[in-house]
Amino acid sequence: MEGFRRKMILYGVLLFSVMWCISECNDIIISNGNEETSLPAKNTVMAVFSPMTKSPGPCRFLSGTRRQNHQCRRDTGLPDAIKEARRLAVTHCEEQFRYDRWNCSIETRGKRNIFKKVYRETAFVHALTAAAITYSVARACAEGKMAKCQCASEKRPEATRLAWKWGGCSDNIKHGKRVTRNFLELQPADGDAVAEMLRHDSEVGIQAVTTTMNDRCKCHGVSGSCSLKTCWRKLGDFNATAAMLRTKYHHAIRKIPINNKTSRRAVPKEFRERDGNYDQLFYFETSPTFCSVTRGRRCLHPDNCATLCCGRGYTTKVIKTIEKCRCRFTNGRCCQIICDYCEKFEDRYYCK
Repeated sequence: MEGFRRKMILYGVLLFSVMWCISECNDIIISNGNEETSLPAKNTVMAVFSPMTKSPGPCRFLSGTRRQNHQCRRDTGLPDAIKEARRLAVTHCEEQFRYDRWNCSIETRGKRNIFKKVYRETAFVHALTAAAITYSVARACAEGKMAKCQCASEKRPEATRLAWKWGGCSDNIKHGKRVTRNFLELQPADGDAVAEMLRHDSEVGIQAVTTTMNDRCKCHGVSGSCSLKTCWRKLGDFNATAAMLRTKYHHAIRKIPINNKTSRRAVPKEFRERDGNYDQLFYFETSPTFCSVTRGRRCLHPDNCATLCCGRGYTTKVIKTIEKCRCRFTNGRCCQIICDYCEKFEDRYYCK
């Protein structure tokens, strides 16, 4: 009888361990031979720019590390904010690079992708993802969608003390930055130049979205006299952040690897920002041509096709559309409008 009880207790402990691991250990650890475990930030960015698949873990649309799953479980609004950040990052990246060879595809050739090495594109997607998470969390706080934050308690500017009433609901950019750094685990990585470079590039994205904060005001008064204003702080449109990061992408600086290695070595001094002014993207490797992923892509015009199609040539398709034209008032009187329908022909160019 005593032996049977011991077996039942052992089975119970094993069952509990399995159930606990199912709920807590939804981490995806990518390893191959002697390769190091992938960084949380790298895994997150890869998930953002990969086809969306629903995960059984608490982060739902992201198979996170144990620490990330714990954050998603503690803050019920975080998974939706991460989902919105994914939408922002992917749609604005594709919009910014829609007529470039690289249009935010993570593939370079065959099974290779932009995360195998630190390319210019790798730096950009890390910066954009960090900016998108910061933006979506800050907005979610102001909209009451996050459990652990609310509208930002911005300090009232000195210039508003006389004519303005400082109120409204400001975007909580401080909480957005804090959540992003914790979620991506952006900690200083002494001795690991790859981790430190990706951390630096992520900080560039966080700082970029922060610079779009500006004052928004609403007038009050008789007949729109604007005798009193209510003002608050709000983030600009995310497209402005994406455009800013694209400019930084084109001006990114390449750091030459020591002994042609990009795994572990002394961290360059350029990454150790003392004043928190992260303004420049860094990368290690020259970008591939991305010619293998441009087949069938649409060009803007023939000159653009010459670059985008990698010398393979392009095809021209004539697209006919029907649209309203020659609109006018009925019998010259207000306020009914009638329009004719006209055919419009447009040349569209596609890479071979």
